[in-house]
Amino acid sequence: MPYSEQSLASRILDDDPEALGQVIRWISLALTSPRFWQLRSEWPDLVQEVLARVVESLRLERFQESRDFRAYVQGIARFACLQSLAKRVDSVSGSLPDRRVGSGAWSLETRAIQTQMARRVLDLASEECRELFRKYYFEGENYEAIASSMGIPVGTVKSRLFRCLRSAYEILGSGGLEKPRLRNG
Repeated sequence: MPYSEQSLASRILDDDPEALGQVIRWISLALTSPRFWQLRSEWPDLVQEVLARVVESLRLERFQESRDFRAYVQGIARFACLQSLAKRVDSVSGSLPDRRVGSGAWSLETRAIQTQMARRVLDLASEECRELFRKYYFEGENYEAIASSMGIPVGTVKSRLFRCLRSAYEILGSGGLEKPRLRNG
């Protein structure tokens, strides 16, 4: 066995429960990354699959002890998640999405990240902003309908929605968001 006796790699191959627990925690951290939240229903199976891949990799002596074992384990976990996402896309569309830069097509991973960014904004937004976002973006109501349901002037709806968008832009530090603009209508 090429791994030193007390190394985590060696302990995993010896079925040390403490070492296995540590590796499972690292795997779980990688799987619960916001970009993989849409795989929530698969997390228990993915943990087992990744653990099996890690053990098999260690048995085949692919890990070099000079490297960071945690990064190695989490890399295997991320790869398994990306494979799972690709299978989902393939089963839905029959082919993988176009991932070329500038292609205009969003990858499943990009959509997942943007969804999580939107959730973060909604979590941190005021109740009024959440209501405006819900009505305007999710329900597709126009300014007049929102103004009528809230009992405020149309101009007030527009200015409040703009302030909410600016706040969202600041919350995310412009990470992937365009500057706030409202659609016409």
